[in-house]
Amino acid sequence: MLDFNAVVLPLDGNFETRLDAARRFWRELNGRPLGTLYGSLPQQTKLRHVLNLRAFDGRLAQAPYRRLAAELLSREPIAPRDWRDHHLRHKVRAILRRADRLVAGGYRDLLIYPQSRRRNAVYETRL
Repeated sequence: MLDFNAVVLPLDGNFETRLDAARRFWRELNGRPLGTLYGSLPQQTKLRHVLNLRAFDGRLAQAPYRRLAAELLSREPIAPRDWRDHHLRHKVRAILRRADRLVAGGYRDLLIYPQSRRRNAVYETRL
């Protein structure tokens, strides 16, 4: 008797993710090592998201931007007279803009990384 198993994968925007899950499932069934997970976040991206959320939490605690910059991005305190033209001032503001987008729903993109909701929306409008 022939033992036959199959996996049906829709050819949609998440095909690569589904294909990797099927590959890992097959490897597990056959006692092989799973290998690397498709779509795992790079370490630098993880660290950037951690920084974004730490800055967001600091702002919720009503910490001034200068203190956020000193605590999160600098090894030494930033003098008040230097803050107006300091390069970290703009960096903190950019970090907080990214954090706002992440908290406002952008975190959902992490669930389907490396695809994004925007790319899937473009794909679905073509069908």
